[in-house]
Amino acid sequence: MLFAEFAPSGTAPAISEQPGILAHILLSILAYGMLTIAVFQSLLLLLQDHHLKHKHPSGLIKNFPPLQTMESLLFGFLLAGWLLLSASLVSGWIFLDNLFAQHLVHKTLLSVLAWVVFGLLLWGRHQLGWRGYKAIRWTLAGFCLLMLAYFGSKLVREFILHI
Repeated sequence: MLFAEFAPSGTAPAISEQPGILAHILLSILAYGMLTIAVFQSLLLLLQDHHLKHKHPSGLIKNFPPLQTMESLLFGFLLAGWLLLSASLVSGWIFLDNLFAQHLVHKTLLSVLAWVVFGLLLWGRHQLGWRGYKAIRWTLAGFCLLMLAYFGSKLVREFILHI
């Protein structure tokens, strides 16, 4: 988006969206990216936990930080991603005409559900001490909802509803 905005005319496609919509798109991409990093972190945490429980930490696992540090990183990524997703949802609510228009309803509902899942996970960590497999499962579930919001809505619109 920055390249398209500041590149000399004719070298990049022009973006004709309003700045508020561009901010919403950028926040959405950043939220998705941060939560993708959290998913990869949760998978590394799962691998590390598996190796430690089966008493054969070898290779790359030996070079990982302690499990508690890996878990703290996961929740740091999750908090940052949840805050970015919150900002994305708020900016969509402010700058889009109708968040529940037919072409946006899937994206909106699934994104809100993912936001709730990540929010519950962060609350559960803070209030109930959730960690380990429970945190990994919630992270993967929230990300699946978010992935369906970003990519599944296109699938539903184009292949199922033929819009």
